[in-house]
Amino acid sequence: MSFLAPAAAVLALTIPAIVALYFLKIRRPTRIVPALHLWPNQIRDRQANVPWQRLRPSWLLFLQLLAAAVLVAAALQPALPAGAALARHSLVMVDASASMQATDLSPSRLGEARRQVSAVIDQLGPSDRMTIIAVGPTARIVASVTGDRDALHRAVNAIKASNGPADLSAALILAAGLVRPGDDARAYLFSDGIVQPLRASFAAGLPFPVEYHRVGVSGENVGLTSLTVRTSAQARAAYLHVQNFGQQARSVNLEWRADSRLLDIRPLTLAAGQAQDLVLPVPADATSVTARLAGSDVFALDDTATAVAKTPRAFRVLLVTPGNVFLEQALRLRSDLQVDVVAPAAYRPSAAYAMTVFDRFAPPTMPDGPVLVVDPPAGSALAGGPAVGIGRVRAADAGDQLLANVDLQDVHVARSQDLRASTFGRPLITSLQTPLVLVREEPFRQVLFGFDLHESDLPLRIAFPILTQNLSEWMLPPSVPSHSFHPDEPVTIVPELGATAVSVIRPDGSRRSIAPGSIATYGDTDITGVYTVEQAIAGKSQRSWFSVNLFSDSISQLKPPDRLTLPPTRTTAVLATHHGQLEIWPWIALAALGIVAAEWLAFHRGL
Repeated sequence: MSFLAPAAAVLALTIPAIVALYFLKIRRPTRIVPALHLWPNQIRDRQANVPWQRLRPSWLLFLQLLAAAVLVAAALQPALPAGAALARHSLVMVDASASMQATDLSPSRLGEARRQVSAVIDQLGPSDRMTIIAVGPTARIVASVTGDRDALHRAVNAIKASNGPADLSAALILAAGLVRPGDDARAYLFSDGIVQPLRASFAAGLPFPVEYHRVGVSGENVGLTSLTVRTSAQARAAYLHVQNFGQQARSVNLEWRADSRLLDIRPLTLAAGQAQDLVLPVPADATSVTARLAGSDVFALDDTATAVAKTPRAFRVLLVTPGNVFLEQALRLRSDLQVDVVAPAAYRPSAAYAMTVFDRFAPPTMPDGPVLVVDPPAGSALAGGPAVGIGRVRAADAGDQLLANVDLQDVHVARSQDLRASTFGRPLITSLQTPLVLVREEPFRQVLFGFDLHESDLPLRIAFPILTQNLSEWMLPPSVPSHSFHPDEPVTIVPELGATAVSVIRPDGSRRSIAPGSIATYGDTDITGVYTVEQAIAGKSQRSWFSVNLFSDSISQLKPPDRLTLPPTRTTAVLATHHGQLEIWPWIALAALGIVAAEWLAFHRGL
């Protein structure tokens, strides 16, 4: 046994002080009585208070001494040795992502994780330290290397669930930066296991082991995973995808609204694992549409979906080509592009087009603006060297945002112009022989393909329309993208020419200002719903919209995995074992309270 407050032993002086009080002579008032044998108790009490007389047995004295001794023992804060399951430095990672809002546990998965972490905090020994990291779309430290239990409890209780995914890789990198070589450290992950895939950089392992503590039990959930508005020559319609992720059949009511006006209520019955696609009408004057599943659900975040119904401002694009169906169709997939197609012989420079695409043709003078050139003819200013055989292609930089979601693994090119000597710009897609696609930002954002698309299987891959979309949005970004974004995903906003003030109104009504005149990245998108971008131009207010929805099958399925693939431990050294302490002084203090109560009872009964 050890004592956490040995200095409290000085309080033991109260024990002899209590005994001394029983030796003190108490002065009594003089009273005349007819006979002493009528007052025997008064005589005994008087004799007992004569100094240095032998103490007579007294339950009061015994209980008072016992209470004082027990209180002194409690003040010393005795603790028994106990085997500690924690390392000297505990790295506690609390999942604060969207799926932790599920209420299959009371009050929620995050609430249960807080409870479990609080129990771990109470196990800390005097020399133990703990760091608490909240794992969400971004990882953040909420308590750093401290043994203060109160501060740790406050930090855990302050963690709130976000609407985004759990970036476990960022949390592990953050935790690894807090551990020095040789430290006795261990990480504890309290999560439902619904996290983003780990990055390949963890193949070398971590300097500490990681324990996964599963939180959550149920995967029963019905969610909305997609909502888009499409416009045809006849009408506009919304396409909604509803899925039952659970193992039991569910019946729900779907509410369909346009600008908060209720349009329809549809009952839906979905078997276990069943999905259903619905086509819903969109009024011509609607700004936004909303679908909502009515009824109780353990996960409310995917029960509502919103989409912008307003048609975005269109950009005119000129495609100059002798005939390229692949390129034309890829450009038309972007709803805000109005594509005009002309043959090379009919090309005339025009300022009416925001972007020009030249396919196997190059004019004597390039237009001032965004340009995409595919396989320029020999002798033109942008042409490369003689054609060379290629084969497989690869990304010049796998992390380039222009190649986001572009899979080049099965893409081949038969031949391409040799662009090794080209000064057009930096390589985007390359090969062992030569760069294949070059991009530049000055004097305008422009792209150069060194090969004929018909000499490649790229147009036959899903990577081609995605690449075309990425490149066109980079060269000609819409003022405000109208498609749906994920929570905490940044949105690129391009202020209109002449805009003197730009602000974003969030779904909760709060307003954020953006500096006009330059492209801005707006990242405050943690709330789901419709965001309004308001721009002041020539004294008038112009509005555009974008939406934020969960739309994540991996999160909506909710079922926590029993096991989670975690990085290995880099070191083979065995963690140092140490002993914790089990504090027993609260129980001793409780016993002292009981003794004091017994002494009070004995006093009033005259014992």
